[in-house]
Amino acid sequence: MPRHKSALLAAALALIVVIGMTVHVVWRDRQTTIAQMEALAADMAKVVESHVLHTTRGADIALRQAATVVDDAGSLEAVRVPPYWYRLRDALANVDGGDTLWLFDAKGNSVVGTGRQQDRPINIADRPYFRAVMEGADLVISPALRSRLDNRIIFIIARPIRDWTGEIIGVASTAMKTEWLVNFYALMSFGLETTVTVFRTDGEIVARNPDLANHIGKNNRNGPLFQEQLPRSPTGVYWARSMLDGTERLAAYRLIPNLNLVVYAGIDSGSVFAAWQSRSLWFIAEVILTTILVLLLLLWGAGMIRREHHVQKRALEAEGAARQLDAELHQARRDALTGLPARGLFLEMAEELHLSAKKKRATLAFLYIDLDGFKGVNDRHGHEQGDKVLRMVAEIMRRTTRDSDLLGRLGGDEFVICLSGHGPDVRAVATGVAARIIRDVRELDLGVGCSVGIALTADECDDVGCVLRLADAAMYRAKTAGKGVWSIHEPAQEPCLSCDSRIVA
Repeated sequence: MPRHKSALLAAALALIVVIGMTVHVVWRDRQTTIAQMEALAADMAKVVESHVLHTTRGADIALRQAATVVDDAGSLEAVRVPPYWYRLRDALANVDGGDTLWLFDAKGNSVVGTGRQQDRPINIADRPYFRAVMEGADLVISPALRSRLDNRIIFIIARPIRDWTGEIIGVASTAMKTEWLVNFYALMSFGLETTVTVFRTDGEIVARNPDLANHIGKNNRNGPLFQEQLPRSPTGVYWARSMLDGTERLAAYRLIPNLNLVVYAGIDSGSVFAAWQSRSLWFIAEVILTTILVLLLLLWGAGMIRREHHVQKRALEAEGAARQLDAELHQARRDALTGLPARGLFLEMAEELHLSAKKKRATLAFLYIDLDGFKGVNDRHGHEQGDKVLRMVAEIMRRTTRDSDLLGRLGGDEFVICLSGHGPDVRAVATGVAARIIRDVRELDLGVGCSVGIALTADECDDVGCVLRLADAAMYRAKTAGKGVWSIHEPAQEPCLSCDSRIVA
């Protein structure tokens, strides 16, 4: 193929690759943006839910206190007396977002209240929340409504007042500021177009930010939240167009069943993707500019292409060499046959364990294990049988020791165990482990046994390499004593003179 056609083909292939990568990056960024926005909406809903619970709990406590005041005063009318009225006012003071607190008789007539226009008579017998309380509801939260005192937008939390017989003699209610529930959470929007709404489970609106005034009296029971989402799950995240204002949103919701409320936190779809669209446009522009420059360079000469191929080849060779080096390092640091740490890795981990033990004022015990008769197994049955023996010995070590103990294979038929403990206990544990390993290896009935040398870290020898050398010497004394036994190093047997040995060489 002529050189210029090869260059054109390479340029076309490069363009296809760049387009594919660009689409993939933009799509992946979009998915990440959606996930982040879903998490933000869910977090907003959780925080609003917590705030609603806190606010209603405070209001409920205040209303119960009001009922107690009536009980102490003896009647609704007696609460007008200053000592009882002050208690009523103090109860309201503890309600976050509370505006006024009123007591009504069974006919809906105001008896006593706190706050502005407290002496102005009002009747709420026609209010649905009043009728619900009089019909036996324990705690009622009204939808947003306009106050008959000053036309401000509020919602009501009310509960019944009962006499000593349990008969409802009136209603205690607190007028709540709707903005208290939702306005603060507009600060969580991080510059996004958000909507926070608290609904009753019948679809009526209790509080909303923004634009509550234009939504008083509206009902969302036929919207996707109530018709599709809540029947499936009490919490969730979904995309839908609002039937209240026609705006498509990514929204999270949480049902509060004991209050018959639903918390809703939505992010306008345009706001969800605004930052992503901006990033994508800039990224695409950068890709286009870069692609043009690359194509010009590709068309500039076949020599540039060959040099690029050469660079790629070198990179692949370097990657292969790195993989090979990683494999060699892995093989060097962990024994492939038994899966135990090899010499270098074991010594490194033992040093770390030693430092940790010194901080805890603990003692380390090293068990140096050498198989007896292993060479004969290899000579008689071959290396495959010998490998089987080594794996079985490693398994015996694993089941005989604790998860916190360190095991290793130093090479050939030599193994080592590092135990940690306090005082004489570690000595007893070490000798017990050694005895069980000797017994279990002998019971394999494969013609092998083992001798074990034990040494402990102490003031006169507090170096890992040195203690391993002493454990090695104790192992040789066990072999001299007849094999198949353990021997523990005593300071009088061989004082610590040097930390150099063939173990750490």
